[in-house]
Amino acid sequence: MVDIPAGEWQTDACPGWKEGRVCDPEKYLRQTLQIAPFQLSATAVTFTQWDACVEDGGCQEPDTGWAYQTRPNQPPCQADGPCNYPYDEGWGRGDRPVIHVSWKDAQRYVDWLSQKTGQRYRLPTSEEWEYAAAGGSATRFAWGAKLGKSRANCDGCGSRWDGKKTAPVASFAPNHFGLYDMVGNVSEWVSTCVPIRSKRGEDNQTCMAYLYRGGAWSYDVKSVGIDTYNWIYPDFRANYIGFRVAR
Repeated sequence: MVDIPAGEWQTDACPGWKEGRVCDPEKYLRQTLQIAPFQLSATAVTFTQWDACVEDGGCQEPDTGWAYQTRPNQPPCQADGPCNYPYDEGWGRGDRPVIHVSWKDAQRYVDWLSQKTGQRYRLPTSEEWEYAAAGGSATRFAWGAKLGKSRANCDGCGSRWDGKKTAPVASFAPNHFGLYDMVGNVSEWVSTCVPIRSKRGEDNQTCMAYLYRGGAWSYDVKSVGIDTYNWIYPDFRANYIGFRVAR
């Protein structure tokens, strides 16, 4: 875990922003926020870390609900039963970022990690994530205004993994806070949600979808950056979304 200092950050967020406030991204306004100190994992959660949760019984779900029933039967899965291990696309496990994990799956992991360690782990908010990704910079990338070459993994970033697959975590230099791969490789789930709208058009606090940040190995160069965000429903799994933990 890396200590992220308190600071001021200008970004798009809900009007009258405060932690826990949610609204449709179409309503976001540019504003200056005060970010309290927190900790963030230096890398995205890896397959090794996730698989430990599976083996300990913390990252499993009923046979009828698991998305991996139709996945290829590759180790560590067996052909004669359901599989709780996320599919690695044949790219390898170990220190590669875990993929094919939904927002709900990530909640299972942070709950398990909290129970095992006695400390409260969680997903970062979208504002915390962006502030940490900047690493003290005011530009679109922690290292400057332009993406450059071989600084990240995306389709056109100049790495040997470009547009093909994920890279092992920490394959590129960290930002000034000591965080790796905040741009590209895998997009990362955050805790900030998109709420359901009422018939009157007003947002309520029921979360319909969640944001994921940063872009990924499959994104083109125009679609990665510390300001990149998208949202999707919490059961969604893909080979370009992972997460990292905060506390």
